[in-house]
Amino acid sequence: MSTQQAAISRPGTRKGVWNEFTVIMPLKPGGAERMRARFGGFTDERSKNTDRIGTVHDLRFVIFDNDTRCIFASTFDGEWETYIDDFATIIPDEIDLLFEEVVDYPGVRSPGIKNFIAKHQVSAMAFYGAYTDASVRDVWKALKVKKALDEMLDAAN
Repeated sequence: MSTQQAAISRPGTRKGVWNEFTVIMPLKPGGAERMRARFGGFTDERSKNTDRIGTVHDLRFVIFDNDTRCIFASTFDGEWETYIDDFATIIPDEIDLLFEEVVDYPGVRSPGIKNFIAKHQVSAMAFYGAYTDASVRDVWKALKVKKALDEMLDAAN
């Protein structure tokens, strides 16, 4: 990433280690129907792919305005630039498959992808998270500790 790219201010609101991310994009004619058919829900495989990024707390897709627009919204840890880079390097084919019905989508590997996203991104006017100082990895570790403690306590009974 060049110094000039790093200096660009990106949309989104940050609280603790969490960042909110919302893009609203126009869909190609008939794109909503094709997107629904292609997406097929959030399968276990898709969840595993998203977990490989390791910074995504949640995400959702919503098609609205009589099937003409789509919202992709998520909450993630870390920096905006890194978040986009992770999608482009860890699960690029999945991202391109999900977004190919968006008008003028350049592809996640395109040098223009970050400007495309920023053009469609809006910042939340309010953003809340109950545990904004806990990263995804912090939560995963805490759940492992809880599971081990539960097993130990169950064995003691």
